[in-house]
Order: sequence, then structure tokens, then C-alpha cells
Amino acid sequence: MMVDESGAISQTQPMETQLMRPPPPRHKDRSVQAWLVSITEPGVRYEIRKDQKEVQIGRQPDCHIVVNDKRVSGEHLRIYCDGAKRYFIEELSANGCYHNDHNMKKGDTRALKHGDEISICVHARSEKDKQIAAYIFGLADEAETAASQCAARSSGATAQIPEGICATRDSNRWKTEKEVTELWDMRTVLGSGNFSEVRLGVEVKTARRAAVKVIDKKKFLSFQSRRESHLSLSSEAEMLTKIVHTGIVQFYEWFETDMHLYLIMEYLEGGDLLQFIMDRGCFSENVARRLFRELCQAVNYLHDKSIVHRDLKPENILLTEKSEATHLKIADFGLARMNMKSADCKTFCGTPHYFAPEVINVIRDRGKEGAEGKTSGYGMQADMWSLGVILYIMLSGIPPFEEEGLYEQILEGKYEFDVREWTSVSPEAKDLVTRLMTVNPKDRLTIHGTLLHAWLLIPDPPPSPCRTTTSLDSAEPDAKRRRTEAGAEFGSDIVIGGA
Repeated sequence: MMVDESGAISQTQPMETQLMRPPPPRHKDRSVQAWLVSITEPGVRYEIRKDQKEVQIGRQPDCHIVVNDKRVSGEHLRIYCDGAKRYFIEELSANGCYHNDHNMKKGDTRALKHGDEISICVHARSEKDKQIAAYIFGLADEAETAASQCAARSSGATAQIPEGICATRDSNRWKTEKEVTELWDMRTVLGSGNFSEVRLGVEVKTARRAAVKVIDKKKFLSFQSRRESHLSLSSEAEMLTKIVHTGIVQFYEWFETDMHLYLIMEYLEGGDLLQFIMDRGCFSENVARRLFRELCQAVNYLHDKSIVHRDLKPENILLTEKSEATHLKIADFGLARMNMKSADCKTFCGTPHYFAPEVINVIRDRGKEGAEGKTSGYGMQADMWSLGVILYIMLSGIPPFEEEGLYEQILEGKYEFDVREWTSVSPEAKDLVTRLMTVNPKDRLTIHGTLLHAWLLIPDPPPSPCRTTTSLDSAEPDAKRRRTEAGAEFGSDIVIGGA
């Protein structure tokens, strides 16, 4: 690495590599205005000082950051700052670079924000032997700006906190909103639910990224009261601390403020399974088999721990990358619970298109509870029905049920393999779907039985591309009528009463 004579850009000592272990506190250097944290060289960080108006990256030895690779141009790109302290990236080479997922061509200029990713020639998430150089851009004063904005918004908020909204304060986990914004930049919303949002969290000191679930305590308590739910604020955090599996999104830590509970989790670049299918169409059978086996292995881990997820759906299955080499991970344990008996769940919850028949029966029995004195319940087999619906969608690109008369179709198990996509699917795959989407939970395959099904025991061939020639937009008319473009058409999560 080259350091310019003015010392305006410099490399720090290697940093800790674990997300939740930031470097030790040090005196804040007010001359540092921005930085680049190397993705390809762990522990390397380049600091950009206030008097540095431009940083050149390239192969020439007089560049501020030298990248010795024949694919890199002499002056490949530059990062510069305007009078308002706004940063920009300009591509100088015909060999290109990536700004996040955008492939920049020669002459392109884009604005830089805290947490942006810059990679030279090839994407930072390419195979390791193809990577050249990649960085995360960070702004030194981002935390102060965010903290001051938060303070302005929350002035006097403590006096408005409803009685009972705060959990027992654990000094190791309790923070002020200002402290949170000094640690994390969370401006980008990735998704939202009834009482929470998932945000892209950028750790201010390192510019590394995580998925942060932000639960609004006031909304949660209102939801809990309105729906007569027994879910608690700490339910998901407590559940996640017990789970460690390659097929489940990794949980790092949690902390809370007066107004919010924060869950810090692994951030996956590939997005969710539903969006992947919407963008590319259904999977080839071989790819679907490999991915569905991974999904079942993760569910097997949960069920062996007596955990029922209760909201398995493509939106809650995340991908490690946007390619055929992706792996699946289960996310969102907000409705999960320990299921110690075979059918002791009483809450009508989840997302309608993935409801098992016995879940629908819960709400119908609640109306009779006063007369008959008891309600039906459900257990882990409800997850198995949801897996059947997911596999149906993976192989065909459409949901199995029509929107109109949805509950009646589910209760009768009324679905068909009636669109063109199913003509190329094997009888063994259809048999697995059928045995998972069996109305009587006692006759439905368990997770152990599923993993032993003939279709999942077929050895995987060498990797082959996803079946992109068929997209949801090219499905037959009756399939187009049933497809969905987002979870909105599938229905929102529902929680009503019970445990």
C-alpha cells in the first residue's frame, strides 16, 4: 500500500474480525472524515482525512491505494469530496467496478453513502479466486448526525412511555437511543411487519453490515393486547439464543432501549426466496431438491429441539447469494415457540396461504369455545404443511390455492398439478408435495419421514442453472391469476389469541 506524502490517507492496524467484537475504544481523531474498510484484506482500513479531496485507486505506484493486479488499470477509479462534504465515486477505467450491485462503466459517477460497497472489476461476492479488491465506505461523522436527529425526534419521549413497556433493565443490554445510533447506522429498511422493521445495520466503527430487527415496544404491547397473544417481548431473543445451525440465520446479540428492542443478526446478500422466484421463475428439479433438503435439515434441527416455527414461507427463507450456488437459511422467529406436546399451540397465527388445515380449525373452534369448553390445537405438523406449500411454489412458481375460498380449499386439500411447469416434474417430487400437503396431520409426513423420502434421497448431480426460461409472467393464464408479486397478496402475518 502507498501512503501519500501529506499523510492524508493511511492504513490502520488490523481490526477484530468478529462482527460483535469492535476494536477497542480509542481517542476520536477529528481529522478523519471517511474511511474504506477492505473486504478482501481482512483487518485493513484506509482513513481519509479532511484535507484529502480525492483518493485514487489503481495499479500505478503513485495512486493513493495501489492494487497490484493486471486486470486493474493504472488509474482505475477515484473517490472525491465536494464542498458540502458529500462523497462520490467516478469510474476511470473501461474495466469497470461495482458500486453495491451496480456495474459502473467508464465515466460513470455515483454518490457514496455510509455502508456502500465498492469492488474493482468483479463483484465483491464473486468466488474468492476471482476477487481483486473490494471495500466498504464509511463516514466518520455519520453517528453524530444520526444521534442528533434521534435526540431531536425523541425529545421528551421518556415521559410518554406507557406503563409496563420496559423490561427489567439489564445493564449489559440496556442502551439509550443515542447510544444505539452511535453504534449503528440503520437508515435503510429491508422489510416491515405489524410491530417491527428489519433494517440494514451498518456498524459505525467498522462499516460492517448486519440485519437489525427493530421491535417497537409500544406497538407490540398494543398488538399483544388487541390479539390476546401470549407472545412476550423477549420471546424471539430468547429463542434465537438457543439456535445455532448452518440453515438458520445467525443471531449475534440483542439490546433494548425505552422504546425499542434490537435483534442483531446475520445479513444475507441474496434476499428472500419469494423475490428470487419472482425474478427468475421456478427452480429446476435438481436445484429445488438440493435447496429443499437444506431447508428440511434446518426444520429437523428445530423440531428435534421441540421448536415449531409457525410462519414458514418463502419470505422468511433467505438466500446467501443470488445464484444457483446459493444456500437457504430460515429467518424470523417472532412466532416460534417451544412445542412440548403434540398439539398444544392454540394461536391462530402465520400467513394465510401457508396455514395448515388444523391452524384454520383453531379460529373456528374459538367461536365454539364458550359452548364446548375446549379448542383444538396444532403442533409441528403445521410446519410440515407449510413446507409442502413452499416446495409446490419452488417447483412451479405459483401458490397451490386460489385467493377466493382460500380456507375451504386448504381444509379440503384442494390443489392440483395443473399448469405447464408440472409436466417436467418427476412423480417422486409430486408424491412428496402430496404427502406433505395431507389434510390430516396424523397422516402427514413428519420431518424425519420427509428426509427419508425417495425424492430427497436422489443424489445431487453437478450444479446446473436455475430454470430461468420459465418465469411467473410467462405462466399459463390460470397460473397467472394465482401468482403473487409479494407477501401482500399472500396475506400478512396473523396472530389471534392463545399461546
